[in-house]
Amino acid sequence: MYKQKLIALLSGISVLILTSCLSKKNASSVTSKTKNSSSLSQKKTDDEFKLHATFYDACREKEKGNADIALNLFNECLKINPNNAPANYELANLYRYTGKYENALKCAKIAALADPKNEWYNILYIECLHNKRLYMDAADRYEMMLKTHPYREDFYQGLAGEYIYAGKLDKALQAYSRMLQATGPNDDISMQKVKIYSQQKKWNDAETELKRIIMANPKESRYYTFLADLYQQEGQPQKALETYNTILKTDSLNPYIHLALADYYRQQKKDEEFFGELKKAFKSDDLDIDSKIKILLSYYNMTEQSQKLLPQAYELCSLLITEYPDEPKAHSMYADFLYRDKKYKDAIAELLKVLQNDKGKYAVWHELLDCETHIGAYDSLAKHSAEAMDLFPEQPYSYYYNGVAYMQLKQYQKAVQPFKDGKQFVFEDTPLASGFCTNLGEVYNNLKEYEKSDKEFDKALELDPNNAGVLNNYAYYLSLRKEHLEKAEKMSKRSLELVPNSVNYMDTYGWIFYQEQKYEDAKKHLEKAIERGGNNRPAIVEHYGDVLYKLKETDKAIENWKKSKELGNTSETLIKKIADKKLYE
Repeated sequence: MYKQKLIALLSGISVLILTSCLSKKNASSVTSKTKNSSSLSQKKTDDEFKLHATFYDACREKEKGNADIALNLFNECLKINPNNAPANYELANLYRYTGKYENALKCAKIAALADPKNEWYNILYIECLHNKRLYMDAADRYEMMLKTHPYREDFYQGLAGEYIYAGKLDKALQAYSRMLQATGPNDDISMQKVKIYSQQKKWNDAETELKRIIMANPKESRYYTFLADLYQQEGQPQKALETYNTILKTDSLNPYIHLALADYYRQQKKDEEFFGELKKAFKSDDLDIDSKIKILLSYYNMTEQSQKLLPQAYELCSLLITEYPDEPKAHSMYADFLYRDKKYKDAIAELLKVLQNDKGKYAVWHELLDCETHIGAYDSLAKHSAEAMDLFPEQPYSYYYNGVAYMQLKQYQKAVQPFKDGKQFVFEDTPLASGFCTNLGEVYNNLKEYEKSDKEFDKALELDPNNAGVLNNYAYYLSLRKEHLEKAEKMSKRSLELVPNSVNYMDTYGWIFYQEQKYEDAKKHLEKAIERGGNNRPAIVEHYGDVLYKLKETDKAIENWKKSKELGNTSETLIKKIADKKLYE
């Protein structure tokens, strides 16, 4: 009995111990799970906080214009959560902006799939698909968006556009038709359908659509012109003409109808009728001056290739001037034709009228100064170029023309400063920079400041080593001074290599040999000059006489001196040489 009680007691203690151990084990397990859950929750909270903070910093850098920094920060966001829609959206925008369309598409897709109801995410995704020429995929996305936005006109237009890019014109037509059913009549969309029908050469469908528009807008002339143009495309010119005549019955003063009719006659090669309709449009007050200028610009381009239309162009210019006598644009357009056709005096008159009302366009001043240079109006050139210099102090050509004016007026001292000042404003224009140096060299030579002259000519040749004119003139001035003759000979030879048939350059080359006392060489080159036309140039003939005298051919020398005088040479030295039958240098 005792033994049984002892066994029962021990069994109870064992159960108690086991239960206690199990309870402790379970308690320990529950505690561990609670700790793990709490740790994961805390990490998630920390990640979310870090994500938001990094995203905020990225957006701030983007606003500052620091695209590279923003790009790195948005990518840090994706390390925390690769499917974060806002970060992927911003990254897609940045990648698309920099032309990385593959990366942009990847991020835009993640954003759109993560938040399919977000309109902006979907539009960006569509744009990225379009950039990759995945037009049908873009269309599918539009179709998806239209399920939830069945009345959005921009979505229908986008859908049709993607189908057009994909070459699915029938689907584009269906998209436009669905839009019209959903949102009501829209003439612009109907015209898009007309364009597609025309492209497909479905003339009957295009005509039906256009007539439907005309019925809804019976007083809108432009739709009639579209119908007439459609008939022309279709090859039915008579129906086109009938349509134009129908319009003219109700809207005869509309200049755009006359322009359309002019184009019709142009296509029919009826030149007289074409110009007649064009003039009617041109005379209309309802056609603005800018449209008329555009027409004249097209004439300007055409008359550069052919003179046939030039009388028409000048007649239109006259009509423009008559209608807008105080409008600078009208006189400027007319001046462009005159200048192009080298009617410089008439162009100057028109340009001065422009400047009476508007002095603020440098192109007008430049054209005026160039015209005055061509006709040798150097007093006016000096005055107007000085005014242009004041108005446009950083335009180098104003200084250039001012210096040229004073140089031609032989007021060499006044020419120096504009040439010096203008050089400072020449950038990346080697011919102009060389021109400034060349003219300064000429001016200093006339002022007998030879060291400065040589320096400028050297600069000009550094800029343009193959400028034959500079090579010749510089060489000739050195020969007259009997200085650096070896250098002069090389430059003169080079000028003849560049322009082999120049009589002036042959004369210079021969004269350098004369100064070097190489009389046989001088004779040879001067005879070439004489044979090729130099026999009518008094300076060359006199030079030839001097060489002959040195070679003891005195009679021939005197004969050439006399001929030089007959050609107009009034040099006192020449007259003395003839009188004394003796060379004076």
